[in-house]
Amino acid sequence: MLGNQSDAEDLVQTSVIKALTHPSAPAAGADLQKWLYRVVRNGAIDKIREQARFVSYESEDDIGSTSDFESPELQLEQEQLQERLKKALMKLPITQKEIIVLRDYHQSSYDDIAEILSIPKGTVMSRLHRARLALRTLLLKQQSIETTKVTQEV
Repeated sequence: MLGNQSDAEDLVQTSVIKALTHPSAPAAGADLQKWLYRVVRNGAIDKIREQARFVSYESEDDIGSTSDFESPELQLEQEQLQERLKKALMKLPITQKEIIVLRDYHQSSYDDIAEILSIPKGTVMSRLHRARLALRTLLLKQQSIETTKVTQEV
């Protein structure tokens, strides 16, 4: 969500320390992973507010991996697609970005996402739908701009 691997690692470290020293830790039997995710999420939102929309893409890990057996052309195409996807994802509002990350990258269930974000399951589904539409629109807009640039250069 932060767009930078080192910021994300710092945030997780800080959040774990806060979670371990916080008196409102979940009771026995409660889902520690979901509670900890909420602590990290809130920290990420605070960090994003501090950055005031100044996001760096350079050091973020790849969203996917390419196989060693793929052709160099296919690898380059995959890397370019991943970069476009990352840039488009970073342009989404935090509410849309986090729901896509939870569902599509972490493979969280709708019920888990609803619990983590403290929203109804139906809201999760509608927000995810809107977020995917917004992401698609951004990607199509990027593609159109890139096509226009290439056409103008030729």
